[in-house]
Amino acid sequence: MPRPRLTTFVLFCLLAFAGRAAHAATPGPAPGDKELRKAEAVLTKLLRLEEAAAAQDSAAFERAADKLYPALFVAAADLRDGDLKTELATAASLYEAARRARGGAAAPDCSRELRQSYFRLCRESADRAGLLRAKATLHTRRARAALGYARGDRDAATLDALAEARAERSTDLALAEEALRALKELAEGLSADVSSVEGERRGALRAEPARQTSDQLSASLEEVDRLLASLPRTRLRQLLGNARDAFRDGLFWQLKALPSAALVVSADSFADPDPLRRLDLDAGDASRAALQNLRAAQKFIGRAEAAIEESKRGGHELTGSGQ
Repeated sequence: MPRPRLTTFVLFCLLAFAGRAAHAATPGPAPGDKELRKAEAVLTKLLRLEEAAAAQDSAAFERAADKLYPALFVAAADLRDGDLKTELATAASLYEAARRARGGAAAPDCSRELRQSYFRLCRESADRAGLLRAKATLHTRRARAALGYARGDRDAATLDALAEARAERSTDLALAEEALRALKELAEGLSADVSSVEGERRGALRAEPARQTSDQLSASLEEVDRLLASLPRTRLRQLLGNARDAFRDGLFWQLKALPSAALVVSADSFADPDPLRRLDLDAGDASRAALQNLRAAQKFIGRAEAAIEESKRGGHELTGSGQ
């Protein structure tokens, strides 16, 4: 099961947002005119998606998305790092996720939402696709406020949206640190498990304890997924996501590395119960693949930790492009 600590962390995230107006930072240096025009072009495309979504016409939304993606991702990625890019790139990603989530009628699971703003939208949404569109609209509104401020708007709505967006950056940091903690614990657990497989692959590995450990690692991965779902689309999130993916692949190969000697086979069965043989691999190959993925995950963890520390020292936003 996910660790009880995450429940306390949920409460922290829900409460930390309450004082956003008082603690919001002063906006940083305004982007240049060329950068603003690029951002405005991205915003215009997002507003087209928002209009189609607001009309509750799934066919119109699909047509608009077909025309805009994947170029919209490229245009957002080309922006200068900062709050404006964070909001625009996150909105673009969420609209695409909403497009892929269409057709599901089940109500969203609001217990998974770690942000107060997302939790409130979840309570108002009928299904997951609707929730994702609502989140995208929220980030689009914040980006619109940031652009308006850069162009000289100082009305109350603009200032409030800007303060809200700036305050969210501290929540970004808290979520990222919690994801990093969970990933480090995964590194410790999977490292011990891989070492056990490597040491016992010539004998009969105890399959049941190994599978129980894998179940625990899977629960930890679910916890990381929940945290990543609440992070904006930035370079830091990509680093954390890359570490998560490497752990998932490592866990896959760790399970494959269970020797065939640990499998119970019917004497009357002619089927080969060892999935590795169908891949022309053995337990040693799987163990090495698990170890390689573990090393890749540790590399991404190191990069993510460095990015978090840099943000703390310099007060930079947790943003960036690429990996």
